[in-house]
Amino acid sequence: MSDAKIEGKAKALTDAALPGSAWLKTVSESPSALYSNFNNIYHEGFGMVARTLQMQADFAMKLAACKGPAEALACQIDFLRSASATYAEEARRGFQSLRSALPSA
Repeated sequence: MSDAKIEGKAKALTDAALPGSAWLKTVSESPSALYSNFNNIYHEGFGMVARTLQMQADFAMKLAACKGPAEALACQIDFLRSASATYAEEARRGFQSLRSALPSA
């Protein structure tokens, strides 16, 4: 059997098993798109780490300066409030960075 016939039969089997297999093209292109935008993704990721570590260091300094349990509790509640908003924003930015790195379907 010739190579052309084998390739034709393989394509026919693939099309029969996975109708509408256009999504495979997007999946196969994703790694190359990620690699080409790798620097941007790393930049965003390390930026997030730097910002959140700085926020935690600032919190530790404020917590160390607290004079009593009530002030420490207020400091912790304030940190939790700001940290949750910051982490949500960082997650949104990270998702947006990944989404822009992938080819559109």
